[in-house]
Formats: sequence, structure tokens, C-alpha cells
Amino acid sequence: MITAILFAVFFVLLIVDVPIAICLGASSVAAILAAGQKLSVVAVNTYSGISKTLLLAIPFFVLAGNIMAKAGISKRLIAFVNACIGHTRGGIAIVCVIVSCLFGAISGSGPATVAALGAILIPAMIEAGFSAPFATALMAASSSIAIIIPPSIAYVVYASITGDDVGKLFMAGVVPGILMGVALIAVVLIEVHRKNIQSTKPRSSAKERWDAFKDASWAFLMPVIILGGIYGGVFTPTEAAAVAAVYGLIVGMFIYREVSLRDMARILVESAKTTGSIMIIIGSATLFSYVCTLFGISHAAEELLATVSANKIVFLLVINIIFLIAGCFIDANSAMYIFIPVMIPVCRMLGFNSIAFGIIATVNLAIGQVTPPVGINLFVAISLKIKNTVKVTLPQISHAVLPMIFASLVVLIGYTYWPRASVAVQKANSIAGDGSQIALYDSEQYDASKDAAPATVEWKPMTWHFACSPGETCTWAKAGRYFAALMKESTGGKVTVLVDGFSDQLTNGSQPDGIAALREGDPIQLSMHSNLIYSALDDRFNVVSLPYIYDSYEDADAKFDGEAGAQLKEILEGLNLHCFGIAENGFRQLTNSRRPIKSVDDLAGLKIRVAGSNLLMQAYRSWGANATNMNWSETYTALQQNTVEGQENPLPSIASASVQSVQKYISLWNAYYDCLFFCMNGDVYNSLSDEQKRIVDENAQKAVDYERAINRYECDELIKDWKANNIISVVETEEIDTESFRNAASGVADWYKKQLLANGHDAESVEKLIKAFTE
Repeated sequence: MITAILFAVFFVLLIVDVPIAICLGASSVAAILAAGQKLSVVAVNTYSGISKTLLLAIPFFVLAGNIMAKAGISKRLIAFVNACIGHTRGGIAIVCVIVSCLFGAISGSGPATVAALGAILIPAMIEAGFSAPFATALMAASSSIAIIIPPSIAYVVYASITGDDVGKLFMAGVVPGILMGVALIAVVLIEVHRKNIQSTKPRSSAKERWDAFKDASWAFLMPVIILGGIYGGVFTPTEAAAVAAVYGLIVGMFIYREVSLRDMARILVESAKTTGSIMIIIGSATLFSYVCTLFGISHAAEELLATVSANKIVFLLVINIIFLIAGCFIDANSAMYIFIPVMIPVCRMLGFNSIAFGIIATVNLAIGQVTPPVGINLFVAISLKIKNTVKVTLPQISHAVLPMIFASLVVLIGYTYWPRASVAVQKANSIAGDGSQIALYDSEQYDASKDAAPATVEWKPMTWHFACSPGETCTWAKAGRYFAALMKESTGGKVTVLVDGFSDQLTNGSQPDGIAALREGDPIQLSMHSNLIYSALDDRFNVVSLPYIYDSYEDADAKFDGEAGAQLKEILEGLNLHCFGIAENGFRQLTNSRRPIKSVDDLAGLKIRVAGSNLLMQAYRSWGANATNMNWSETYTALQQNTVEGQENPLPSIASASVQSVQKYISLWNAYYDCLFFCMNGDVYNSLSDEQKRIVDENAQKAVDYERAINRYECDELIKDWKANNIISVVETEEIDTESFRNAASGVADWYKKQLLANGHDAESVEKLIKAFTE
């Protein structure tokens, strides 16, 4: 019923031409009201969707594009390219394609590119002998490349959803963007031959070309500065957007001198309007995605997609068709938020590269911008005033654009299925290549149909949502799915556990918000989260991270299954959480790009990204490192640029972010450890009968044991793979002077004890807690 209401309202509003943001928002609110949910989730999720740091790049890129457009970039680019190739047959049409790619790299918007270039290039193409429908269609099709060529706002939006690196997406978008341009040039050459179009422009002299190049060179420099700066280690993608805006301002006001202070006022207003409309769409789309996840729609869609697309070739075909159709009706940003959260789990579970998947999605949506009958670029192109006697209708441009769509589809299919360039290149079923794929734990030891607690009591139908911080292929999510299977067996299918909150999707990627939602019991009833996240609620959870208090995995198990773990569970009870058991993220290992770290002297002076914990920061200071905290989503780029020289994380986290591809050394020092609290909302747990609690507890403990086993197995397999394929130099535990680190950090426990006492915890309980972990 909720699903029917959601999509009925959405499609009715879409059909009557209501703006997409309102369609998404209104349908979501209707579903929330129908389900009797609190309306406060509307504000919370909408705000959370637009408050991501990564999205700060959008207003700056929009502003930079608007400034450069006003600065006369379009006419200078056209003049230069025309001077180079305008004398060839059909040269002005080729100019249209090339300049659209160049201008798109500045504006990042298809419709903006049509508007900026169309009034100049369409009449010029008609005068050169091309038909008005063909010239108008080519302008629209060429401009669609703008969202593929970096820097593209579509890539920023995709990265904000999936957590992928924006810099990688920018670089991956260059080749398909160029190939799309080449395909359209091929269409132009065929049209030139078919219509026998001759050149009407004499060849420009070397001096004319040089003068045109000098005049346009400042425009060429913008994408060079952005991409070169990101990959040269000068700034992050978000910082690159701000640099682009400042660069555009300098060029427009002081070099070309075509942007005045009065113009800047208008540019700022237009940029604010554009940014506002994008953010409203993102906020509404985030709410829509939340509703789909909350009511199990996304989960059902994932299962359906996985079922019909178990064959990898079929999966790629299905997603291409979906995105092509979606691109005809809704903008790229909305389509990303609606479909990517559903598709990316299946994509990753099938082993596809999520960066390449993002490029495929973007190329599809770019083609959708010129696909009749509602491709937005087509409408912008035919709305331009060309000549008083020339008027291109929608049927005419729809017919003329078909060869260009076909050429673009050839590029799309080639990129999708060409083994060396596409998502079809899998990260290997075995661990190979860059070492980022984690092997699956294949064991007959864990079989839910045999392991589940016996069904000894009647259950009412109920649904629980399970959340965790990493993605759907992590050991946390696997444990959640194993628990779901156990509960299904024990309750005869009455209890459904939806493992749909990976990457804290139900709380828009915020781990603290995920724990807050768990404590409320809405929309999350179950979760696995790290002690580092819980330490923001209560600093006593930091005790887990004291350095060198675990001699082995077995020692860690003994502590967490014994008195030490019992004390932490008691603290969780005070937070309205029932802790079933304590799983693991594992030992946090140290990577760096400078040298093998074997002793405390080797670590001295290195700039290391450390998780947000005061205790960890204190430990690294005691080892002489320059410890710094930064958002994990920005760490890969920072490591790549050597903004920071190293980082520390459990092995699966290192692998999932491909940190090993930008670091030279990893030290298996086992200095400290992360645990995972498998918790249920206290009110939900207490609503169960004693026998039901026993069944849930038993199944949950089995899920904890399962997670520990597969996590350790995958860590072992990763190290074997990295060593076998020389992916990263491994410093084994036996090679490390553990005592040097232990001695240097000997005062950390006393420092931590003083911190707890200063924060109001009583001395007896503090002493008892620390003693349970250190003795």
C-alpha cells in the first residue's frame, strides 16, 4: 500500500509537469503520512542529504562556469578551434563538437552549453550548408557531453551517494567524453559526404592560429588547473572547485575584463538560483531514497534486480536500459539519487568497479538529455532564436538527432562491455589485480538452516532494519544477512531482518545519526557499529583502543566475552541498547608512503591520518607522529597527493578504499583493535517474551562468531594476495620492535584515566574498567 501511494503520487505529479523536486518530495511525504511516521524525518533527511561536505564543490563549480561564460569564453574557444579546422569540409560542425567538449569542461551543464554556444554555432552551421534540424540537433547532442567531461556535477553527486573518490571519477570521465565527441564527429563527416558540403572558409595563417590560441589559452587552463591540481597533490576536489571559482573571477575581471562588479551581482544571483535548484533536488531525492529504504522498496528492488540480472552481461544491459529511459524524463541528479542506492549494492556484490559503473550511469543520462520526446537539451536548442525565417520543430530535431543517439550508444556499449575500459572488468573473483576485492568466506561451517535456534514459540510478523557503517560486501553486512537467515528459520519467516542500512544509508551516511536512530528504534532496530563511534556518546568506549592491550585475537575474544565486555554491555544498556555480543573490525594496521615502519623511530615525524579519537591522537603523539584527523571520504585523495603520508585502519577498510594502491608500505603492528557492538534497540528487545529473547540472543551470538571468523579469514587472504602480487610492501608482525612502541606509549593509559576522571566518571568504576582490559 505504501509503495503504491509513493509511486502513484510521484508519477501523477510527473505527468502533469510538476518540477521533479516537488514530485520526489511530495510523494515521499505522502508515503510517510500514510505510514503514520513522524513528519520530523522529512526535515532531518532533507537537511542531511544536502549537508555533506563533498557537495560544497557544487556551488563553486556553478559559479566558476557562470563567470567564465560571461567572460566571453565561448566566442574565444570558437575562434580558436575554427582557426584550426574551420577550413575543412564541414569544419564548423566539427568546431561545434570540439568547442562543446571544451566549454562543457568549464560549465559542467548540458543546457548551459547549448545556451552559450547555440546562438553562434547553429547559424554558422546552417550557412555552411547543414540543414537547420541537423545543426540544432548536433548542438544539443554535443552539449550533452558536458556532464561526462570533468569536472562534472553529476560525478560529485554520484560520489556523495556511493562514497567513491571524486578525483577518480573525474579522471575516468575523460576518455568516454572524448569518445562521445569522436562519435559525433563521425556523424558530421557522414553528413558532409552525404550532402556534399564544401568548405567555405580559407585556411587561417599560423599567426591567426597563434593569436586565437593566446586569446583562448586562459579558458584551456581551467580544466588543466582543476585536474592537474587534484592529481598533482595541490588540492582536494572540493578545494579545486573553489580554486576554479577564484580563477574564473581573475580571468573574467582582470584579464578579459568582460565581467564588471555589476555583472558579478547578477552572476552570483544566477549561481545561487542554480545551486538552490540542485540542492532542492538532492534534498528531495535523499528523502525519496530514505522512504524507499525504510519501507523495504529498495530491498525488494535489489533482490529483483539481482534475480533477473544474475548474469553479469544481462545486469549491464538492464541498468543501461533503465538509465536511458530515466534520462529522458528526469535530470541526472534526481536519477542518481533514485536508482544508484538500489543498483550499487548489486553492482558491488557482482564484483563490478563502482567508478566505471558511475561513468556508465552518467553516459546513459547524457544520452537521455537528447533522447526524444523530452530530452532537455532538445528543448533548449529549439528555443534559441536562430533566424527569423528558420524555425526547428520538435519532430524535426527528434528525427535529426537519431544518428547522433545511435553513435553515442555505440560508445556506451563499447565502454560497457570492452574488457579493458569498463565495469565489465571485475576486481577478479579471486583476490588479484589491485587487491581491493576481498575473498568470500566459503565454508560449510555456517548454514542458517542447520544453525538457527529451534522454533519453540509463536511470533507475530515484524520487520527489523539492520544498519552498519561500511558497504554491503563488508563482513558486518554479511553477519547481518546471516542473522537475518537465522531469524527467518527460527520464526518460520515471521521475523524479517532487512539488511538495508549499510553505509548508514537510513541516516544519510552519518554514523552518529545511525546510533541515535538505533537508540530511538526508528528507523533502525539493529546495528553493528565501532567502539570509535560510540566513544562520541561515552568516552569510556575508548578503553577498547588503548595501545598494546591485546596479545592476540584469542586474547581479544577472551576480554570481550568476559568481564571487560560485560562492563561495556552495561554502559550500552544505559543508552537504551541491548548488546547481543561484540564482533570485530580487527587490528588497525599502519600504512605509509615513506618507509617501512619497524620501530618507534621510523614513525617519528610522519603525518598520519588518524580516526577521530582523542586517545588515538595521544598515542600517536607519544610515538612522535604528526597525527591529524580528516574525513575518511577525503583520505584517499590526501594520501594520493601526499597531503598526509599515512593512515591506520583495519585491513578490510584499507582494501575497500584501495588505500594499498597509493601507499608503499604496511606494518602489521597490531598496536590496537576495533570492536563492533551488535546491538538492538532496548525497547524493541524488551517487548519480546523471555523465550523470544533467548532465541534472538542465541542467533545473534552465532552471527557475532560468524563475523569474527570471516573477518579474520579475509584479513589473512588480503595479506597473502598483497604479498603474492607485490601490491604493497608488508612488514610482518615479527619484524616489528613492539617493545619500542609499547614503551613510548606507556603513559597513555594513565593519561586516559585522568581524562575519564576529569569528565566526571567515578574513580572506582574507571579503575575497574581499565583493569579489566589491561590485566
